[in-house]
Amino acid sequence: MLRPLPLSGFGWVIMLGLWMTGCGQQGGLQVDALDVQRLGWDSLDVTVRFSRSSVLSAGEAVVPDLVTVTLFDESYDTLYTGPQGRFAVYDENLGNAERLMLEVCGYEETRVACGQEVLTASPKRALAEWEVDFPQDSSRTEYDRAYIEIRVDLERQVYGTEEWQPFEPSSRKEVFVEASVLGQADAHLRMPVVRRGQRVILSRYSGYRDFRFAIQSSMLDADSAVVRFDLFVRLSRDAVPVGSREIVLRQKTESERQAEVQMLVERAGAKVLDAIEGFFGIRRAYVFINDWSYAPLDRRYRAEFELHWQEGLRGAWSDLTGEMQVRSDGELGSFTLIRASERAQERWDQRVGQPVIELDLLIPDQDVRATPSDRRSSRRQLP
Repeated sequence: MLRPLPLSGFGWVIMLGLWMTGCGQQGGLQVDALDVQRLGWDSLDVTVRFSRSSVLSAGEAVVPDLVTVTLFDESYDTLYTGPQGRFAVYDENLGNAERLMLEVCGYEETRVACGQEVLTASPKRALAEWEVDFPQDSSRTEYDRAYIEIRVDLERQVYGTEEWQPFEPSSRKEVFVEASVLGQADAHLRMPVVRRGQRVILSRYSGYRDFRFAIQSSMLDADSAVVRFDLFVRLSRDAVPVGSREIVLRQKTESERQAEVQMLVERAGAKVLDAIEGFFGIRRAYVFINDWSYAPLDRRYRAEFELHWQEGLRGAWSDLTGEMQVRSDGELGSFTLIRASERAQERWDQRVGQPVIELDLLIPDQDVRATPSDRRSSRRQLP
């Protein structure tokens, strides 16, 4: 039996018309009337009448030996095949307003006549409540982690009305999020969503390097970057956009950077004192920041600071100067000794024995108390 070519739109209608004409003329058997009654989105009632033309009679009603009704979806997969009459259509599993084709064929000996009618499935839509946390946790310098929380509800239009009602298909509809950087056409990646709450490692997906580079470039050029997340649900062949979120990433201001480096220096100074502390402990200590800088590409601070402390028993003062280097998230820190007083150098040689101390993660665990500044730099009293 002939089957229509997978055309769509106007071309499909033309193909159907031509095929119906040719098929209906075979051997004088033809479709006289095709009546399709929709009883809602989930059922159809199909009735067809055939006639036969010959040299002796024209349009004589006839009942073929066999009549088959077949319903195809948009991909020409068979949804139903069987006799005429009423049958069910599992509309909830079909796409949004998906094009369907109903084919009715009658067979009489070697003669066949067919007729077709184009139908559509119900209009469907997706409603979503969702949020995106990006960048998440310690990835704020790498932009490789996000948390996506999504709730998607599906609805279809009530037959014959303008109202909508929820439905649940037997198979899950594809849900995914596309991330892009505004103004950067090549900075784009797609992430499938399979759970309502999902932590996503962006570096696992194609396009991440261009995505991260676009963010870093925008941050360097304009001190900010706009990252857009678009949510899609595949209700038909083409996924439909359901919603979008835009997150503005902003470089820290100079004052914010200064506050951050002061906090990191204070924590680094406390760890240096822990490393060289004597038997009697530290009575009081101060730190002076002589100069500092920040490298955006490396997300790394460099700060030269002086450390002054008074020992607990005799009250003698010692001091040293060194350079701290650490990432802005407090990781991979180090302190390099530059110079020290005689007492401080002696304690350093005894306790450390090398010019560089590797610093543990510098995370603030208490409020920083500021003290008056001198002319040279910021001064802070260590807790």
